[in-house]
Amino acid sequence: LVGELLRNKYIRRIVGFQSSGFALYAPKLYSYYCRILSALFEHHPELVHTFDNSVFPAVTFNCGDAVTFEHCDLLNLVHGLCPVTSAGEFNHKLGAHIYLRQLRAVIEFPSGATILIPSGCVDHGNTPIRPHETRFSITQFAAGGLFRWVEYGFQTAKSLLAQAGGQAKRDAFDGVPGSRWQWALDLFSKVDELAADRSLVFGPSRTNVDST
Repeated sequence: LVGELLRNKYIRRIVGFQSSGFALYAPKLYSYYCRILSALFEHHPELVHTFDNSVFPAVTFNCGDAVTFEHCDLLNLVHGLCPVTSAGEFNHKLGAHIYLRQLRAVIEFPSGATILIPSGCVDHGNTPIRPHETRFSITQFAAGGLFRWVEYGFQTAKSLLAQAGGQAKRDAFDGVPGSRWQWALDLFSKVDELAADRSLVFGPSRTNVDST
């Protein structure tokens, strides 16, 4: 079943759309994903990329007929974004809303819609649907450990610290304690910065894309 899903042309179109949406609304963060994950696959050619038309290295399919319970994906890149596409037959006015607890946001999430959420740092879930309704979803993500592995020189923190100068190399990546959150926050774009950030990442020809 998994193999069929990964080869399905409609699934490929969805994940490609998710990746493109990520690039459109978070170009600097998307560029960071590209740089790190490209290095990962180049260093480990034995790895197989789930989809060649998406920057994300992993995907999950919710094939049930219900909703997602509240959770936080603690192993995902904490400042990353996860695209979620909803599917199924349900009334999105009456149920299946996606909610982000810490942001105190409840969002209508109709079938066929896609959203990018910070799943690694915000508790999220869906409101119930009615008994006769069905809901499915497709989510892509990237584990934070992949980024640490690359930044630590394709090794674990334990292996890095066992080497001469390992602590200094780790400190260079982690930054001054309490400062890394600001670095991560700077990877996001404000609405009035999107055109300039897209130009910076993709070149001037991409700046005319409508962000609405």
